[in-house]
Amino acid sequence: MRSLLGSLGSAVSNTSPGFSVDIYCGDQLRCRYDASVRTVWVEMMAKGIPCITRDLLEEMERGSHALERAFAPHANDHGLDFLVIRSLHSQAFSLGGDFALFIDLIDRQDREALNDYANAAIAAQFRNYTGHGIRGVTTIALLEGDALGGGLECALSCDVVIAESHIRAGFPEVLFNMFPGMGGMSFLVRRVGQRVANEMVRSGRLYSAQELLELGVVDEVAQASGGLDAVRRVIGRTQPQRFAQAAISSAARLVQPVPRSELEQVVSVWVDRALSLDDRGRAWMKRLFRHQSITFGKLQSVPLTDISRAA
Repeated sequence: MRSLLGSLGSAVSNTSPGFSVDIYCGDQLRCRYDASVRTVWVEMMAKGIPCITRDLLEEMERGSHALERAFAPHANDHGLDFLVIRSLHSQAFSLGGDFALFIDLIDRQDREALNDYANAAIAAQFRNYTGHGIRGVTTIALLEGDALGGGLECALSCDVVIAESHIRAGFPEVLFNMFPGMGGMSFLVRRVGQRVANEMVRSGRLYSAQELLELGVVDEVAQASGGLDAVRRVIGRTQPQRFAQAAISSAARLVQPVPRSELEQVVSVWVDRALSLDDRGRAWMKRLFRHQSITFGKLQSVPLTDISRAA
């Protein structure tokens, strides 16, 4: 542990409760380590529409490798038990894919660039799913705002999902003749089974936090603005059994594995579908993008539950 602390800088060695040090800090992503609870907080810092841009994916990759460099070499006691992913945006965890980019690439029929984005997305999901190469870490997604499409895919790549009571989440892609192709179906089926996954993906509807809990999509629902406290309680409650918890997560990945090859094959289907979108599907996508731009670009308060009526 001493060598790890040294590698993170002298500030960490004097860590007190609530004090943290940056492992990675970019324009749209920050990874903070709090040694007092042996936890890294991964915080998305959206600019404009809170979606998964190409820049964010690149920062996710850099942040993941920074975490691996800091913790993975210290296998006996690397000082990290939990990794919590959250968004600092006040309204959304993530709205998913970058519609502005998708519209441009589909209009230009740019298969190479669309493939590049999609494969970067599954690389980020897979590294999170496998704990960023760090043995024994438990990943937690904290939904303090709505999670749509790729945003929900990101959350489902975690071992534990905690949602605040007011949030909505789902896969609206079918509304514009698409489907969640960057890990969502794979992670969802492993979590809730084929029947529930089919219903969620094929309906395109958004679900309340309580519905998600009953379906098994999320593991715990916290009161509004109480998500951080709920995460801290989970960490405190499971810390004495942290080795068992980590082993259970590892065993679960062995029992119902999500191989990288599966994600890549699904992405191939997704890219083909995107490039085949008809005029109606593209119109839906453009209207949804316009809705997002009005809601978040101009900071107007428009409920995300209205997204199915945006067209």
